[in-house]
Amino acid sequence: MIDLNKNITLLTDIQYFGSINWIKNVSKYSYIKIEQYENWQKGGFRNRTYIAGAGGSHLLTVPILQGRDQHAPIHSLKIAYRDNWVSQHIRTIESAYRRAPWYEHYSYPLYEIMESRPEKLIDLNELLLWKIRDWLFPNTLIQRTDSYQLTPELGVEEGRGIFQTRESLTNPTPPIYQQVFEDRNEFLPGMSILDLLFCCGPNAKALLKDNG
Repeated sequence: MIDLNKNITLLTDIQYFGSINWIKNVSKYSYIKIEQYENWQKGGFRNRTYIAGAGGSHLLTVPILQGRDQHAPIHSLKIAYRDNWVSQHIRTIESAYRRAPWYEHYSYPLYEIMESRPEKLIDLNELLLWKIRDWLFPNTLIQRTDSYQLTPELGVEEGRGIFQTRESLTNPTPPIYQQVFEDRNEFLPGMSILDLLFCCGPNAKALLKDNG
């Protein structure tokens, strides 16, 4: 069982529908500071997430205006909507999870956020995180950083970049649970928090804590 780190603030980057391991980590803290002044880096999961579909793992990517090669701070990155990726993501998520027991309970509030078309990536990610927080770790306060600090100040734990590699999706080992297409694909570790939420509902909260 995880006790909240009540006297420590976690400094972390923010993910698009964060991975189970990332959510498991941030849910341990009473206070989270989202780093908004770091420069954009290619790769990682700031605009990407994996879901478990009928054909195996599927990567969803939020397109960024001016492409992935820019070096602007995270808080200034704008989302590209020209290809209507929102509808594409919703259709893909629905196809993967409409048979999941908790899909209808959780999906539509998240879709409303996506369909509101926030201008900036950090705004989209933060709105989604707030909604997931309400369901899974409601006592955690989420704020953004006021400036960039190379080294966190006293009482702040460094969490930036820890969960931005493929290895971080499965190390440490995330919770094991029944997935929608497990009979076809076997269990797929390292998925988005959407997978755990749609498959397990309120029990996702206990699974995040029980797995250390």
